[in-house]
Amino acid sequence: MGYYAVKEIYPWLFSIRDPQNVFCYLAVGEKKALLFDTVYGIGSLPLVIKEITDKPLYVVLGHGHFDHVNGACQFEEAWLHEADFELCRLHTSEDYRRIALKELKESGIVPPDDFIPDVYIKAGTGNLKKLDIGRIFDLGGLHIEVIGMGGHTAGSIGILAKEHKVLLTSDSATPQVWMFKIESLSVKEYIAMLERVVQLDFDVFITGHTDEIMPKSDFYKYINVARNISVEKSVPFQYHPELKGLLYREDGVEIVFSEEKLK
Repeated sequence: MGYYAVKEIYPWLFSIRDPQNVFCYLAVGEKKALLFDTVYGIGSLPLVIKEITDKPLYVVLGHGHFDHVNGACQFEEAWLHEADFELCRLHTSEDYRRIALKELKESGIVPPDDFIPDVYIKAGTGNLKKLDIGRIFDLGGLHIEVIGMGGHTAGSIGILAKEHKVLLTSDSATPQVWMFKIESLSVKEYIAMLERVVQLDFDVFITGHTDEIMPKSDFYKYINVARNISVEKSVPFQYHPELKGLLYREDGVEIVFSEEKLK
């Protein structure tokens, strides 16, 4: 489908891969559909979705970072936890959109032919709607529950497809979770969130930067890597050296943290 790569994960769930290696997901029920996250928004998401379904659409954002929200302006409205509203407005600002275009150019990715950089830079945040934890979106034979997953950011959420026992986590639980950002909660709060979420009724989960289906048992790896953090066994995280992040790895899982977030 051109700029984006689409994959059917289940008959009711599709991943949409942004070439900058981030995913959004389209859940399709009998009557409605729901898009979870909106990636960088360089290409047209509505056109891609139209190739899959023409059902009325909800748009739900997993958290406020720019690689998940900059496509939100392509839709009439997008639902986001209120704790991430200001973060989202910052990450959809002209400065952050320029950062997204700089990273696009540096990666050698060619944007769609109809892409206009100036329009993208000035596209803004879109129409944010306050999303409440516990809300259930009824798609017709498919019920999507909003799960509070604050940690990576204060307003991070996941969504649980109740009939299929599939949890989508965005960046809240991933093979490399970033807990060193200014907007991140403490590692203690992150652990408490994972311990709560792992008690929910799901069999598998899928994250924001890979559409690999992961077993629920991997949640315990995330809990353990956070519990066992060792400053001495960590190495400096190079991607944002100015934030003095440290990377700790255990059992194939990584957490990037700062010593401040351990307090």
